[in-house]
Amino acid sequence: MEKKYTNRNNDIPVLIDATENPCLLLRQESNCSSNSAQDSAPRNARKSVCDEDLKAVFTIDGEGYDVVLSVTRERIFWMAMSALVRRKSARKLSGMLRSRRASASEETTSEGVSLASLFGVYVKHQARTEKDTAGVCLGLVLCMVESKNENTLRERVIFLEHPSEELCTSWEKKIKRSIRAKHPERPVSIKLFLQPHAGNKAGLFTYQKTVLPLFHSAGVSVDLAEVIHNEYVKQQMIHLNLDDFDCIVCMGGDGTVSQVVNALMNRAQKEKEVEMKHGAQPAPSPLPLGIIPTGKTNNVVQSVMGVADPITAVLHIIHGHFQPVDLCSLYTPDKFLQWGFNCQYGFAGQVLTYIGRYKALGAKRVDAAFVKALTKAKLRAYECDIEYIPANVKSHVRDTPCRSGCHICWNSEIETEEKKEPTVDFVQELDSLNESFASNNSSLIDLHQDSPWQTLKGKYMNVGLFVLPGLCDLAPQGLSKFTHLNDGVIDLVLVRDVEKKEFVRHLRRHGNSKNQFDFPFIEIHKVTEVRFRPRFLLGWNYNNHEFNEIRYQMEREESKTQHQKSVEIISDLGHNKNFQRSKSVDIIDISDDGESYEKEDNENDGELKAVKPQLVGPQYRKTFHEIEMEKYRKHARQKEEKQKAKEEAKMVAVWNVDNQIVRTLALDFKIHHGLLKVCGLGVSPYTTYEDIRLGCLSAM
Repeated sequence: MEKKYTNRNNDIPVLIDATENPCLLLRQESNCSSNSAQDSAPRNARKSVCDEDLKAVFTIDGEGYDVVLSVTRERIFWMAMSALVRRKSARKLSGMLRSRRASASEETTSEGVSLASLFGVYVKHQARTEKDTAGVCLGLVLCMVESKNENTLRERVIFLEHPSEELCTSWEKKIKRSIRAKHPERPVSIKLFLQPHAGNKAGLFTYQKTVLPLFHSAGVSVDLAEVIHNEYVKQQMIHLNLDDFDCIVCMGGDGTVSQVVNALMNRAQKEKEVEMKHGAQPAPSPLPLGIIPTGKTNNVVQSVMGVADPITAVLHIIHGHFQPVDLCSLYTPDKFLQWGFNCQYGFAGQVLTYIGRYKALGAKRVDAAFVKALTKAKLRAYECDIEYIPANVKSHVRDTPCRSGCHICWNSEIETEEKKEPTVDFVQELDSLNESFASNNSSLIDLHQDSPWQTLKGKYMNVGLFVLPGLCDLAPQGLSKFTHLNDGVIDLVLVRDVEKKEFVRHLRRHGNSKNQFDFPFIEIHKVTEVRFRPRFLLGWNYNNHEFNEIRYQMEREESKTQHQKSVEIISDLGHNKNFQRSKSVDIIDISDDGESYEKEDNENDGELKAVKPQLVGPQYRKTFHEIEMEKYRKHARQKEEKQKAKEEAKMVAVWNVDNQIVRTLALDFKIHHGLLKVCGLGVSPYTTYEDIRLGCLSAM
């Protein structure tokens, strides 16, 4: 005689036959309202409803469970077959509900798992020594994601033991088809660029032991390419067929990210036939970008994910979590230079230069670089001219940090206020052509007064342009904590010339919860375009040894004579129409070896003919005193050249573009809204930060 009981948590009726074996029947609420309705319904209709679900008995942690795969509910349910185990789990759940609310993982354990939380499933076999055989089937492995803390994700494995190879294979195929049908945005094939020398040079080991097994569990095929030189990514991207991949992944630090982003964006412009020049609107990236952090600096991925963890990055890539971010294009006055996120000039550039010099110090090179850059001989302000176009952003947006689900970044339109008339500082130049016309009353250029550009001039210790917040170990909340990921705005941060102790206070606030920009010597502007030009000092006491007064006067008189002759020839041409140039021979050059050349107007017009020089009198031989004086002047000239280069180096710094040195000083910047998609969902709003202190700043 059959016995019937019902699981209160899952509402799954279970029939126990005479042999004490369970016989599961999943009742659909929409299709099966009552037992009488099921009995009266046609048998084919009941079969069509239940054919979508799979039912079997698996062993979990040594206990038997009735497991049901419901495609309609998008969940996998299980219930213990033993009444004792069911009572223990019920008492445990009721106690947790009385004390506190059960967490997501506890609710998942008691009721089942959602198909959306699964990223992989495979059949586990017993390992054997023979390579030809796969081994005895042990069961089915479910791979899912759980949260370790606010921003960190971890893999969780549920092992369903069953000896049947056929049953486990059918469940595996069914689950994979369901996941692929419900989540088509998840990548299937990726191209991965690995930098094995990034960080502590353990990138290849991390890939083999951690990254690759996760991708295999998710059924993602990986095409690996190890970066062997700086131009390797660029060369590979030119010939890469992007249609074969769903995502481009880079594994390394900020330097590797910069190489892949530049290669990917340049490939996108080439396919869309966009010529990158001033004022051009670039095409977006055709594929999203996944970043697996293994480098010394991982500011880009930390700004998007909130943590520099390789496992978390891989799980975001597998689940297809991609966040659109802004991208900045860099131009020289003549041409396009590169793409970038965060750029700094001045103090940050000097620190990056010293870090490269102190590689032998290992982990202490950062402290040594800060100490060197903060010394009295190195810490200085830099003269520069800055022009920018302000962005019309509401005032309450300026002090709002960017967190996951940010209403500013996720809106297609930026919240703006009424456009204000900008105050423009125009520099008017003299027009030399107007000086020759007496009819012009003014020699000033009539500039258009409605230009949106604004101008700043002065001495700045650091100039920062932030597209991303720039979270890092030195600044847990970001180098610019109020910068958003996808708002189409650059945060222009200017630190004016100030005393050393005040500047150190500003640096210390990067490690705590205080606002590092809450100082009177710091300016913040929300901009869309920036033009930066360094300013060099004009007064330099330098002797030009190449200048010769006699030669200068001779060249000046010769130029006047040639000008008079050209005027006479033009006047003669105007009076004599039958003017013909007579044949003549002109000596045009004297080479270093003493030979002269002639140019004859004959049949071979324009040919040069060598003529032996005619020496007049004996050659002059220099005395020993004159030779020594030439050596002394040459040495003095080289010494002055070194001193001049040293003084000019003090006037300017280098650019720090995504922790990479760029020595081109005159640059133009332009922001592009949502041009690239990067793995991650932003920083969690529940993230807690701990204050840090730099050892090099504590004694200053």
